[in-house]
Amino acid sequence: MRIEVVFKGKKIPISYQYLFASVIKGAIENSSKEKFQEIYYFEDKKSKQSKNFVFSTYLKDFEIVEDDFEVKGEIKLVISSPDSELMLYIYNGMLAKREIKYKGYELSLQRVNLLKEKLPTKDEAVFKTLSPIAVKGKQGSFLDLEDDEYRDALNYISNEMLKRFRGFRLKEPLVFEPINLKKQVVKLKHEEFAMLNEEQILYVNAYRGTFRLKGDPEDLALITQLGLGFRRSSGFGNLQLVEE
Repeated sequence: MRIEVVFKGKKIPISYQYLFASVIKGAIENSSKEKFQEIYYFEDKKSKQSKNFVFSTYLKDFEIVEDDFEVKGEIKLVISSPDSELMLYIYNGMLAKREIKYKGYELSLQRVNLLKEKLPTKDEAVFKTLSPIAVKGKQGSFLDLEDDEYRDALNYISNEMLKRFRGFRLKEPLVFEPINLKKQVVKLKHEEFAMLNEEQILYVNAYRGTFRLKGDPEDLALITQLGLGFRRSSGFGNLQLVEE
């Protein structure tokens, strides 16, 4: 299931991932306190488990001014998940609060649309990224495509993601083949990175573009909905099927 949430706002931070992660979190809480607790907390502590959704953001008619995007057009948030119950909570929660404030930024909800979803049915498909793919290695650093560990790490996180969602891992290992991927270093700014540097910034090596993925058709369909790689619920790894 895939929905598009359209906002208007004068500006958003260049490091906007945490803003929209907060918007989605707030929508779930607005709709169901029980679901909110289930997803974001474990034994009264913040849960570090991956979330069963992925998102990407689009801006129209904007310019960069210092640390912000000043936006004249619409701001679009696309959210995807195979969990239809969760998506219903997000959908209803978005409609429940039309004015959103986050650390001095303000968004006004315009509309929420249900999007058509195209899922793979074969064991091989070409995808494009709607938000960049980030993959971490065993040492915790973000990997480049050329790293020997990259494909194993991609399989590892896909196994963990699917096990979290459906209770078991990939039916077959994924074969990942870049077609036209370009590196993008994404700056995530948040107080949780205060121990890294004075700017409170985490630098994430990620990739945008097209690639081919081979594997079990059911696995590929779920990956289309859940996303690919690390930090999916922080605005990374949203995909769109191009062709089979």
